[in-house]
Amino acid sequence: MEYKVIIPPLGESVIEGTIVKWLKNEGDTVKVDDPLVEIMTDKINIEIPSSYNGVMKKHLVDIDTVVEIGQEIAIMDVEGEVTESKTFDTSSVPTKEKIPPEQKAPVPAEEFSETAIHHRCEGIHADENAIDAGIKAIKSSPVVRGLAREHFIDLRKVHGTGKNGRISKNDVIKYIDARHTVDIVNPDFQFPDLELEEIIPVTGVRKVISEHMVKSAFTIPHVTTFDECDMTRIIAWRKRYVDKIEKEHGVRITFMPFIAKAIIFAAKDFPWINSTLEDDKLHVKKYFNIGMAVSRDNSLIVPVIKHCEQKSLLQIAKDMHDLADKANAETLKIEEITGGTISITNAGGMGALASTPIISKPQVAILGFHKIVEQPVVRDGEIVIRHISNFGLSFDHRVVDGGYAVQFLRRMIEYLEDPDSWVLGVV
Repeated sequence: MEYKVIIPPLGESVIEGTIVKWLKNEGDTVKVDDPLVEIMTDKINIEIPSSYNGVMKKHLVDIDTVVEIGQEIAIMDVEGEVTESKTFDTSSVPTKEKIPPEQKAPVPAEEFSETAIHHRCEGIHADENAIDAGIKAIKSSPVVRGLAREHFIDLRKVHGTGKNGRISKNDVIKYIDARHTVDIVNPDFQFPDLELEEIIPVTGVRKVISEHMVKSAFTIPHVTTFDECDMTRIIAWRKRYVDKIEKEHGVRITFMPFIAKAIIFAAKDFPWINSTLEDDKLHVKKYFNIGMAVSRDNSLIVPVIKHCEQKSLLQIAKDMHDLADKANAETLKIEEITGGTISITNAGGMGALASTPIISKPQVAILGFHKIVEQPVVRDGEIVIRHISNFGLSFDHRVVDGGYAVQFLRRMIEYLEDPDSWVLGVV
């Protein structure tokens, strides 16, 4: 019998993917649960298994084609008794994302190659490996080797005047002076006008991320509001307890669990912040699945810590640590990156003082946490040094008004600035 392979559901909010690689070619024998094709989504890569034993008859789409959920992508001839596979199980789907291989710079024309330039310029732009080989091949002092590296000189080309032909510092200086003299004697010489540029096609994961960000940016009317937070008391609390907690429980509590809890407390009075907008309906969540942006090279993934409202600071810290490790090891499952109700991105960990993060559809808000800096501030009429951080809340202005968002952010910061009033109850 003939069987049409279709794209199954690939996780919440995922509506399409890109064909990365056909794992079964036309004419190949296929067994139940054999991977047929690799699909790349904006979250992870997934291998689609076969539902039957049979033979791959025809591919209906080519590699690099964008396909939607439910679309037919191939035809199989099912041979003999039909044996159906297990239901498509997203918990066992491989999650390795493939980063595009580094692209090589275009090969320059022969007359402008590094070798040609080397011959014409006496090593000014010679290949560094060759320079190092030349330096190591000649016995010389550290001063001579350092001078040679600084001026890109292959010491095998320098005439040594020392004992047994040993090259001295003065020999290298004379070589440099002579080389400059050649440049003056040949005033018509010009360095080739090379445009040192590497052109890298935007493909693979980077392309999918860019398309997802464009859809989010142009669908959601983003507005970002900023406010300062005095993190001094949180820092003091961590200094007092973090080592003890790590020793007893094996996890080091960062600032992120505190922020997660502050979001939960503040959202009790401003519940629309923790919601999703789907099909013109606002789904206000009574639970908090908080996404945590994790950067990997030039890609980003957002693992989700589920039901933070039911967890202690310690448990949230453990979950964040475990999911970050999985993200870096590329072993996240679909259920660990879907279902988020609000997200946090820590740009401060990379030194940013401010940012305007893009909301992840269908959520309506994302919180940006930034670098903590010691600053002079006025407290009770006196100038004191405090640890200050900027928070930026991007919100969907279709459903969240500016005043509502500003009040939520201020309330959240008030919790962070006074941790003693609540921390001991949620550790």
